[in-house]
Amino acid sequence: MNSPVILRASSILAGLTMTLLLAGWIVPFIQFSSASQFDFWSVWLLCMVILALPFSLLEIALAKRSKATPLPALMVLTREADTKPAWRITGWIAAAVMVLLSGGLLYQSASMLFEGMGHSPDEMMGYLSIGLIVAGVVLSFVPRAVLIIVASIAVIIASILSFMQMGVGNWQWTAFSLKEWAWAVSLALIATGLGYGMYWQLNASQPVEKASKTALPIWAGQLLGGVMIAVIQGFHGTQTLWLYAIALLAGAGFLISLLREQLHARGLNIALQWLFVLAGLLLWLVPMQPVLTTLTVILALVVCLLYAIFSGWMMKISHLRKALNFEQEGVYNLWRIAVRVLIPLAIIVALIGLVLPA
Repeated sequence: MNSPVILRASSILAGLTMTLLLAGWIVPFIQFSSASQFDFWSVWLLCMVILALPFSLLEIALAKRSKATPLPALMVLTREADTKPAWRITGWIAAAVMVLLSGGLLYQSASMLFEGMGHSPDEMMGYLSIGLIVAGVVLSFVPRAVLIIVASIAVIIASILSFMQMGVGNWQWTAFSLKEWAWAVSLALIATGLGYGMYWQLNASQPVEKASKTALPIWAGQLLGGVMIAVIQGFHGTQTLWLYAIALLAGAGFLISLLREQLHARGLNIALQWLFVLAGLLLWLVPMQPVLTTLTVILALVVCLLYAIFSGWMMKISHLRKALNFEQEGVYNLWRIAVRVLIPLAIIVALIGLVLPA
């Protein structure tokens, strides 16, 4: 897994696969029907350009600058920026988001299997959830390249089967709301795997080069994954549900593996590492999944907001400019405006939309 070629391929494939998994997990919890809505998915596409692309560049730039996984890297970055150590809490919140996302994917996997078995008997859902948590932890010891390949094959086949069954639907324009903006931003940032350091971690050990050469292919994979979710409108049919459940399980194992590596690199005691991981996973056994999903999305948006403020306002200009290595000054200035102004404002409005009643 240390080969630069494998690392690059894993991060690009993760862009497509994790978007399909995370967006497929989030969309059913959205408090309105996003299916076949031109307005919602048009705004999502706009968010992908003005929010997700600059943030993808930001994560890769931080990876190039720190050459370490997020948790230990923030210790160095805060010292270089001469800022308060309190900013390091961002990495811990991101780690909490990663374990909550892993638990959410495992719960969704259990739900898919439960639905595929015809919802019977009812107590089977609890057993499935516990069994898949154990399976997810075990799979976190499997090489990540294997996990992401299995997840990608399973979710792509599931997406194709679902599209063949449901078609493209009846697309239409509808009235746009603040709640829709909140979820469009969430899908563009959180469902694409941004904010909690996945792409940062996967690219931290790669040779220094232009950030755009790494970020653009990842972003293209994220964009393709989002378009596929918009078109297929959910996963349907027994075979599709089972394939999607397998993909979710492998994806959760992938995230748990990344988290364990971060906690180890930070020097956390092994017992505390497992306490942190298992607490986040077992929390999903509590019958409050919609609340946990919204809480996870809110925490993930807060992490993105903190990283944008820290990188745009606290870090020295020369540090990220060198890591980004843009050929034109104008491109750097546009990126800087996006990180310092557009992303924070968009996230603040999205957070308001998430917490206000529908």
